[in-house]
Amino acid sequence: MRQISEETFHSRQVISVALEASGVILRAASQGHGNPSQLRFGYRKEKGRVVIHKGEQQIIEAIKDFRIEGLTFRQIAQRMTALKIPSKNGKRKWHPMMVKRVLDQASLG
Repeated sequence: MRQISEETFHSRQVISVALEASGVILRAASQGHGNPSQLRFGYRKEKGRVVIHKGEQQIIEAIKDFRIEGLTFRQIAQRMTALKIPSKNGKRKWHPMMVKRVLDQASLG
């Protein structure tokens, strides 16, 4: 919407209203960009059922402990990367927002 706004010289609010009036479904500002088909960190599928992933649950507990120790999301991400702990998608590099998401999702569930 920012690009449309800049090219048409209309505010994003005006563009948003016009798109919605045209039936275009817009993502809410609070809605995440993540892959909706990917399970939350700490869970996995087994024979078509969602079950607890014990290894990832231990990682969640470690992240919680790091926060209790006063580490920032950035510091935790650096530590997780240094320890070569894989993320949900198997990447070995952690980002601060990934750490935040894991903690936010863990508190939901």
